[in-house]
Amino acid sequence: MKQIGVFDSGIGGLSVLAACLPRLPAADFLYLGDNARAPYGSRPREEIEAFTREGLETLQREGAELCVIACNTATAVCAEEMRKRFPFPIVGVEPAVCEAARSCARVLVLATPRTAESGRLRELTERCRGTRFTVAALPRLAVAIEAHFLRGEPVDLAAHLPACDCDGVVLGCTHYALLRREIARRFGVPVFDGTEGTARRVRALFTGEAKWSERGKTNKSSPCSWSGDIKNRIRFLGEMAEENRKVLKQMFETPFFEGFFSPE
Repeated sequence: MKQIGVFDSGIGGLSVLAACLPRLPAADFLYLGDNARAPYGSRPREEIEAFTREGLETLQREGAELCVIACNTATAVCAEEMRKRFPFPIVGVEPAVCEAARSCARVLVLATPRTAESGRLRELTERCRGTRFTVAALPRLAVAIEAHFLRGEPVDLAAHLPACDCDGVVLGCTHYALLRREIARRFGVPVFDGTEGTARRVRALFTGEAKWSERGKTNKSSPCSWSGDIKNRIRFLGEMAEENRKVLKQMFETPFFEGFFSPE
């Protein structure tokens, strides 16, 4: 089987991996979380680029033939530079602002400081004329989510999320997707993130499909569970490989994963 590498600053990329697994039953996966240096959202750009390059080099040595930068911050800061450096396709993950704009008029974008200030996010929001975007930079929420899933520490969303008059929320960090349901309840509006779109793009590249669509029949996912087939298709790398494996197992074995995908 071909191997797909998934890289993130920590556990956030597990949401992208979970979206990819049922859509790519013929692929094996490598997951590398840089948990010791997570999160990247408030780090200098030079550090983010250096850490991302190191992660992709590790995945390349381990045999990845396609890589996913499953981190909004790293995608915004250096995805284009990484595509120039490496010989394999690289897929990034971006906030689903265009998807939100199709049905919402007032959208709150939750992001890390580096993503919030990025030119890439500005370009995406400027494409969606007629929708008002409010971008909130959250310096500590990804840290709290790492601590919650790895060490069981509670997350006080009220301490991290702003008050906002909105009819839709975009999650601009893959860590936030791990608390998608809680964030949706907090605001009482639809929540959008880039995990599914990223998974569809990975599938299109992996299978050689010339075209892909957000609701295309060829991109339909199949149900899956934490069985021998699923867990044996993933090899976890890095100092906290076992911790990341346990978090993904938890995602599959709890209500988190039930209904994780939108109908296609």
